[in-house]
Amino acid sequence: MTDDQVEQFILKEIKKKGAIYWDMKYGPNHGIDPNPEDKMTPPCEKGIRSNRFESFMGCDKMRELLCKGKYNPYSDTVALKVPFQDLFRFWWNRCVVQDYVVDEILEDVFEYVTELLRPPEEKKEEEEMGVSIDFEQIPLFTPAVSQAA
Repeated sequence: MTDDQVEQFILKEIKKKGAIYWDMKYGPNHGIDPNPEDKMTPPCEKGIRSNRFESFMGCDKMRELLCKGKYNPYSDTVALKVPFQDLFRFWWNRCVVQDYVVDEILEDVFEYVTELLRPPEEKKEEEEMGVSIDFEQIPLFTPAVSQAA
């Protein structure tokens, strides 16, 4: 999918769900006024409805919007209708100020390459190093003090 196709697909899913800006902005327990620009109609007659999303966080709302099948709020690994590579490219091209994240990317690449260059003997020492505790030497229970003394 191209970036334009991803954007159109997301907007189509939002429309299919019947969500508006205020659904995206507020949490699930917030009443949504479908016509906030209407100042003449009293609030009790406006038809305020519940939020279209079950989730509070934006990332969870996007999972809910783009998940295949029924949304499960307790699962972090949701199959999405948009391929992750396309979603990532869309994010990179449209949502990120790339200059701000270059340092983070370069730092991660540096750490990865540095680990590849680590001498084998250092890797072996790190793998062998472990933490062991001798519970026999740690006083876990103190003897009770005699009340009769």
